Amino acid sequence: MELINNDDGTWTLSKVSELEHLMLSRLPESADSTGCEEAGNRLFPSPISPEADFDNEKKSSADSDWKEYIEPELRVEFRDSLKIVADDLGKAQMAKDEEVNCYEFNIPTAHADYWCSALNQARIVIHYRYNLPDEDGVLDMDPNPEKWMATLQSEIYGMLMEFLIKKVLWVA
Repeated sequence: MELINNDDGTWTLSKVSELEHLMLSRLPESADSTGCEEAGNRLFPSPISPEADFDNEKKSSADSDWKEYIEPELRVEFRDSLKIVADDLGKAQMAKDEEVNCYEFNIPTAHADYWCSALNQARIVIHYRYNLPDEDGVLDMDPNPEKWMATLQSEIYGMLMEFLIKKVLWVA
């Protein structure tokens, strides 16, 4: 996969292999925290620390307000980001690189924040769903094929997120 920050208000993912395309196509479903309580708690944490010195009534009130006013908006923002990313992924074009078919995506720079949000959300869910190691860069060669694929998927998402942050979002 080659990542290019273009001068025309877009960025490009080119030379995307079949495997990388598969990993990217799984992004929206991988970001779904349904059925993974730990990931849901990380994505939508209580505003009150468990160690906070609040009485139960104040804590319950704050948690209730959070769930009523803040969490739904966060869920909508996550869902909107995933929809934009899914739309971008649906616009893949086939290309040839040294006689090998590959995919190419040309994505508006304005979508970079949405991609970072979706990639981060997916990495968090994958981490908790598959109990991946806490340290980035530690590839667990677990014999379980699902966990191995989840690790690879998380690494690809992390690499793409790093590119977006360093080369697209923080460009002076």
